[in-house]
Amino acid sequence: MANRNGRKDMSIPERKNNRGRIQIMGDVLGLATSGIRKTHIMYRANLSYEQVHMYLSELIERGLLEQHTTDEGVVYRATERGREFLYFYTKLVDFLEIPPHTSLEMPYLSK
Repeated sequence: MANRNGRKDMSIPERKNNRGRIQIMGDVLGLATSGIRKTHIMYRANLSYEQVHMYLSELIERGLLEQHTTDEGVVYRATERGREFLYFYTKLVDFLEIPPHTSLEMPYLSK
């Protein structure tokens, strides 16, 4: 995309509150800790049919999710490795979260 000067705009595009791949994987694994069906994952994680298939396949391939067939249908459940991923993902999200009452003052800087 060119800017007003005719040069290519090299700025980083602003994300419009879209979730990234890792966040969606974390969301799906969080839903699957106690076992959940595909349609429930689709609705609760707000994923399309194509997206849910793509993420379930990737999570199963990586050993983070397993698929079980029951009398009620197919159920997806996070594996031990998936729960470990979720643990570290949650720690990272907590670490990066900005405290709600952050002061703009920087006490370590001299005035």
